[in-house]
Amino acid sequence: MARMKIAIIGGGIAGCSTAYYLSRDGHDVTLFERDSVASHASGFALGGIIPVISGSRQDAYETFSNYSIGLHKDLAGELAGDGANCEYLNFVRKASVLLVKDDAEAAAMSQVYQLYAEDHSFDVRWLGLGELSHIDARISSDVLGGLYFGEAFEVDPYKLTLNLWQAAERQGARMVNRGVTDIAATDDRVSGVVTQDEMFEADAVVTAAGPWSTQILARLGVDVPVFPLKGQIIRLDAPGPPIKVSLWWDHDYATSKSDGLTWIGTTEEEVGFDDRTTDSARDQIIGSAVTMLPYLEDAELVQQTACLRPITLDRMPVIDSAPGPEGLVISTGGGRQGIALGPATGIATAALVTGAEPPVDVSAFTLARFS
Repeated sequence: MARMKIAIIGGGIAGCSTAYYLSRDGHDVTLFERDSVASHASGFALGGIIPVISGSRQDAYETFSNYSIGLHKDLAGELAGDGANCEYLNFVRKASVLLVKDDAEAAAMSQVYQLYAEDHSFDVRWLGLGELSHIDARISSDVLGGLYFGEAFEVDPYKLTLNLWQAAERQGARMVNRGVTDIAATDDRVSGVVTQDEMFEADAVVTAAGPWSTQILARLGVDVPVFPLKGQIIRLDAPGPPIKVSLWWDHDYATSKSDGLTWIGTTEEEVGFDDRTTDSARDQIIGSAVTMLPYLEDAELVQQTACLRPITLDRMPVIDSAPGPEGLVISTGGGRQGIALGPATGIATAALVTGAEPPVDVSAFTLARFS
């Protein structure tokens, strides 16, 4: 395959993963990031990597997610073997439990469990409160039970994104710390990207700038319905031993991370590009966590963060090379699952850039679905 000159806009998980796979294949890659690697949503995510509950999402999304989890496992070895910072091996197997609080939720999760009951390739179990108490006796007695997933993982999102980029650099990729103001096109084909004071030529351009992708692509007349969804996370210094598993309920969660703190979250706020933390979100998150884990009432607040996740109306990503001028590839919209989907997003985007068939089906993620 001929060596291509490729410009990637955005230094989050989608951009850095794409840079990794393209540079690994010998292409000339330049990453454009106005701030620093993982300085937005990819650096402030939780990093839980949990299989999609069977039947809860579109089949294409579930397949894509499962493929990405496999790539996460591969990358843990590839990056460490490439001399990357072995702290990436914070990628660990960590069981996840979806807690339920009422009879209706319990009945729904019991039906989900039945879907897995005869498939021994998945470690999925239904646990009553008594069984949950063996996992963590501090779970509220108001909880009726939980759906246990043994095949779940956790990673440090910042270190993952950074190490993907560092590996890409060792493979010849370079970074330009400037914001892209426009994508240049000649005769209905991209010709490069424009920063405030310079034009950089390229054979192909990847727009992986999260919710900011919309603004960049609008100048080309390409409408991408991706918007920012703010999420806030609280880090607590909690009494007692760490939580052994990741606990989830509704849209919220609690887990102990490698920094020794208990992370709880999160919010889903449609507030435009306002990424400031708020007291109301803090109170909401802590209140929800204390309801499920009463002991957290005695925890000390250490840090509160907020980030803007790129989300679409159907909560599926956009990975597409069809719209706009030839040589343009769009890669955004991972939402709350951006880290989990990151490797599959990168490898599929890289394939589209070179005109190859992606190793996982992304036909459900085209912009055409919004037409």
